[in-house]
Amino acid sequence: MRLGDLLRSARFVAEGRARALLTLLGIVIGTGSIVLLASLLRGGEAALVRASQDVVDADLIEVRRAEVNVKDRKRTRRELSREDARALAASPVLAGGLSESARRTEAHAGGRKARIRLVSSAPAALSLYGLEVSLGRFLAEADLSERRRVCVVGHDVWKELFGGRAALHAAAPSPGGGPAEAGAPHVIVDGHAWTVIGVLADHPTLLSTDSTYVWNRKVLVPETTYDAIFSPSHEVDRVYVRRSSAVRTPIETLKTMIERTLLRRHLGVGNFELEDEEAAQEELILGVIKLLVLSTGLIALVVGGINIMNIMLVTVTERTREIGIRRAIGASPRAILAQFLVQAAAVSLLGGALGVLAGLGLAWIVAALLTEFVGRWAFHVELWSIALGLGLSAVIGVVFGFYPAWRAARINPIEALRAE
Repeated sequence: MRLGDLLRSARFVAEGRARALLTLLGIVIGTGSIVLLASLLRGGEAALVRASQDVVDADLIEVRRAEVNVKDRKRTRRELSREDARALAASPVLAGGLSESARRTEAHAGGRKARIRLVSSAPAALSLYGLEVSLGRFLAEADLSERRRVCVVGHDVWKELFGGRAALHAAAPSPGGGPAEAGAPHVIVDGHAWTVIGVLADHPTLLSTDSTYVWNRKVLVPETTYDAIFSPSHEVDRVYVRRSSAVRTPIETLKTMIERTLLRRHLGVGNFELEDEEAAQEELILGVIKLLVLSTGLIALVVGGINIMNIMLVTVTERTREIGIRRAIGASPRAILAQFLVQAAAVSLLGGALGVLAGLGLAWIVAALLTEFVGRWAFHVELWSIALGLGLSAVIGVVFGFYPAWRAARINPIEALRAE
């Protein structure tokens, strides 16, 4: 029997609507769940990157201040400082970085106040954190060298202190960045006046929060001015160093080098910690979630395979006489086996195709709803999930269709001809 004849004979399995629905339901659910959840996971990963309140560069190593061991508390030591950042940036295997210190406080303007986090910053922070400026400009090297009292405020801080767009036109200084741009508004932070030279674009989180850790509630000022007013010792909370693109040294080697350099500068006291594991942990979490997704889809596919096996056993019983006639005119047991295997695979693959379409449709709808209620959530089509779903569907059909096909091939042709 030719392949086309085998596929046409598969229509017998799905003659009744109820039978077809029950046969395909498990396969549709399994394949659809793989496609749907793979798309949502990809969209969620992209949304997390966009909403990240931390660095977006995978080649960065973060050094933070840490508690000193009990045995080292009485030893002379140095704290993490901007000098440490400069010493690390001088290494040929590192391509510079950024040091940062911050304090929680309040900003005042025109009788209004807002809770903020005042952060020492530099021009490199714009690309380091993946930030955008919606109005005015970002900090420039001239602001640092001249220790200007200028600042870039977060989206929420701007709205709370200046009423949002009502005063936007007043804060559009020239790119030259003079020390006191005419017409620019000012904020008062801890008794010091800062000229607003820019406003950060809205940088929301996936879940609403008014924490000062988010960018919408930060005020960025030149690190040199920050140190002159708040930190004459030049101590910092954390340092970021970037791996050089010219010398691709392994991260573990860089960590060892950084640790040795800082221990030497801190007089042998480990009052710092290196934290570059967050990206690996996020990848591990996403990997575990994907594994659970695939497991869920596989379970549904197995249930669908059991349905196919049951319906194929019923089909073999109903077509016993047909099997006898085919054997009587010369069909071999192998031909009967192939007939029912192809039918089971075709039915299962049909369910997989319907599941893929259903999964893509649901993924589009869910992405639209999440965009409406949570934030921008892009719709993604993961080709690997489509290929995996269709491939597993065909395999499930063959595996669970083998026993009914084997039974059909072993039917005695004489007894089959006597069947009613």
